Amino acid sequence: MARQRPAQSLITSLRNPLVQQLRQLHTAHGRRQAGVLLLEGTHLLEEALRHDLSLKRLIFTERWAENHPTLLTQVPPSLQQPVSEEVLAAMATTVHPDGVAATTSFPHAPWPRQPRFLLALDHVQDPGNLGTLLRTALAAEVAGVVLTQSADPWQPKVLRAAAGASFALPIRQVSNLEPVLVEAHDRGLRTMATCVAGGLPYTRLDWSLPSLLVLGNEGSGLSTAMVSRCQVAVSIPHSDAVNSLNVAVAGSLLLFERLRPAASRT
Repeated sequence: MARQRPAQSLITSLRNPLVQQLRQLHTAHGRRQAGVLLLEGTHLLEEALRHDLSLKRLIFTERWAENHPTLLTQVPPSLQQPVSEEVLAAMATTVHPDGVAATTSFPHAPWPRQPRFLLALDHVQDPGNLGTLLRTALAAEVAGVVLTQSADPWQPKVLRAAAGASFALPIRQVSNLEPVLVEAHDRGLRTMATCVAGGLPYTRLDWSLPSLLVLGNEGSGLSTAMVSRCQVAVSIPHSDAVNSLNVAVAGSLLLFERLRPAASRT
């Protein structure tokens, strides 16, 4: 298969304006101002194409193009921009980029009208944890995720950790979680707060009920006030050898518990 030729010539200069344009997408302000995201890596490009995101530009090295001719044909030549490996490294947030980056519009997965299960994340700051939780939420059939004072879900580190889940999962960012709890209650969703100890063991809950599960900050968890605003407090029993579980690990246990057949629970 003959590789299509991009409309643009190879960029080799680090002073090219495109370098600065993509570096601005490393920040939340830059992304909002430009109205686009920066995707890094072949996997995220594949996911973006699979979810029909609107690509604005594809930036790649000649070596990457030689190794991915079929993938390259899925992008119009007018959007293709070949660059040197040095230029791509200057544009990327990763230490060792795999040869491709892209800019795309923000995903807009519609918020569900009658959700059966929602996840709320309160002050989850670590990008790796947030991305892992988003990926887990999609795998566990969560209908939507609410973020309060958490890491930016559209930053490159979160996007990589989410591995494409951000493109399919409805995400709502709010400044205050309390109205979300009120809305969930009014819509018949049971509100559940996670706590290190003192809550109902998670295996004893009826996970078939429509619910909103709230997870808190990596270090301090949920505030006492937030726990008191929810109808149920839930805990994961574990050894006293550790004070608490990583929020992504805890979230995974709880989210996949709802998929386990009720007859197998003890």
